[in-house]
Amino acid sequence: MIRGRESTRHLVVMAVVGLVAWGTVLWASLWPSGLELKPLETSREWTACGFFAVSARFLAFRAYSRIRIAIDSAFYIVMVFICGILPAALLVMLTLSADFLVRFYTGGGLYRFGEVSLGRIWTLAMYNGGLPALILLGLGKLFGETSLMDADVMAISWMLPVYALSFLGVHYLIIGIRQRWMGVTFRVIRGFLLRSIGAELLLFPLALAMVLGYRDQGFWFFMLIGMASLLTNAVYRRQARIGDELRDRVEELSTLNEVGQVISGSLQKDTLVKNIATATLHLVGHTSCFMLGLVDETTRQLKCRFFDAEGEEFLTAEIAPSEGLSGWIIANRSPLLLSELQREYRDYVVDETHNDPDFHCWLGVPLMAYDEVVGVMTVQSEEHGVFTQDHLRVLTTIADQAAVALENSRLYGLATVDGLTGLFVRRYFDYRLEEEWERSSRFETPFVVALFDLDNFKAINDTYGHGVGDRVLRAFGAVILNNMRSIDIAARYGGEEFAFILPRTELYEAQAVAERIRADIEAEPVNTDSGVLTVTVSIGLAGFPDAEIPNISRLLEGADEALYRAKRGGKNRIECFRPPSGSA
Repeated sequence: MIRGRESTRHLVVMAVVGLVAWGTVLWASLWPSGLELKPLETSREWTACGFFAVSARFLAFRAYSRIRIAIDSAFYIVMVFICGILPAALLVMLTLSADFLVRFYTGGGLYRFGEVSLGRIWTLAMYNGGLPALILLGLGKLFGETSLMDADVMAISWMLPVYALSFLGVHYLIIGIRQRWMGVTFRVIRGFLLRSIGAELLLFPLALAMVLGYRDQGFWFFMLIGMASLLTNAVYRRQARIGDELRDRVEELSTLNEVGQVISGSLQKDTLVKNIATATLHLVGHTSCFMLGLVDETTRQLKCRFFDAEGEEFLTAEIAPSEGLSGWIIANRSPLLLSELQREYRDYVVDETHNDPDFHCWLGVPLMAYDEVVGVMTVQSEEHGVFTQDHLRVLTTIADQAAVALENSRLYGLATVDGLTGLFVRRYFDYRLEEEWERSSRFETPFVVALFDLDNFKAINDTYGHGVGDRVLRAFGAVILNNMRSIDIAARYGGEEFAFILPRTELYEAQAVAERIRADIEAEPVNTDSGVLTVTVSIGLAGFPDAEIPNISRLLEGADEALYRAKRGGKNRIECFRPPSGSA
């Protein structure tokens, strides 16, 4: 059974089906003549088929997450042809219902304590056992119990496969319809049904051999074929598990290779963190949330960013590096896997301030750089026990790659970003300007360069001191960043000079951006010991393409000439490059 979302309407339908099935089987067991069935009799054949069916349930294997497949239908079909329809229906009803309840109460089933009510569990148990029992009864009446049990060898050779295929077809068709009704996708349903039906068909030749062997050779030959069927079941289970592990490993290695390329594809910190989150969630799955926390070099606090299952950032937080489970990882420098988070949390952390009761499974690993913990990566899920040691290994591998990429990003930032203003340095600006010139020339797209100069900055330093001058520069850098798009490049060009590149932007559009910056700077107060200081800025713009700008040098000269005119025109203003009078 695939786990869907049972609404109240779904549960009512399943409860009705379960009650009708149980009522019909129990009524037929007490008064078989009412359905013209053979009276229920227990025998060693019935006990043997029960043993085979229960053993097959124990040999169930995982198909998807917590979804299990058991190859046991063949034994119920054998029961129909040897003991009768009613014993077979009773066996399948008791076996499947009991199996569902046992797996629930032992924690190995599709549902866990606390996830659903006990009433829903008992409804599902009655439905799981009752539906196939009702199908067996219905098909048995359709074929006729006498014709099934008294058929000769030739008749059994075609009747058993037809009966078995009819049973599987009806049973799994109802399962598929129900799961689609609950919102499960066609792809998941198709994969589950094909694998389940394919596994069930594996034993039907042996089921035919069991029936024919019993008719010709007796009980002990029947038992021999039955044991061979169980052995085949076990071999298939082993092969399926090995095949799944191999496919998972191949997919994991392939995805890790892609993850490495994605993570190393950017040196910009924000883009890098987004890529890490997306790659991790793709590998881990299970409707997880992702958190990446980095230790701030200045405050020494853990700055955390949270991403939902779709890879979208939804929360940022700052905590002490000693708090919560992240603090445990940092202190112990080792990963941590909690399959039952709410039960195990207090074994590691006393304070539950950072424990979200909605999550039930948690996995975290440290980010290590130069043998120091620089951060933490975690995934958490609302499901129970979904993370395994394989997920731990995968997340550790991603963390190793992420730590290297984040350290490279940090070093890249130190080399390309001005520490005072947070803007790029002159060398990086020149490199990006050449890049933008080549791109715009090739694709004939416009772009604009601007040069800024803080008015009377030398007087500010002389009057108020360099400390106030630094505050002015930081404030100006913040204003520029607030007005930049993600594709724009802003840099500290000199002492009090700044510059930016606006790709795919016309000159009139750049004027509007420059005016916002000019107005924001003028409105930004700078507090000094002598009172509030008002700072202004002059801006010169030059755009490409322009007939008077044949190369990058001329473009910068044009912006500088415009800036010079703004200074001469009274400062605190914007000017655009204009060719000298008389030039063509």
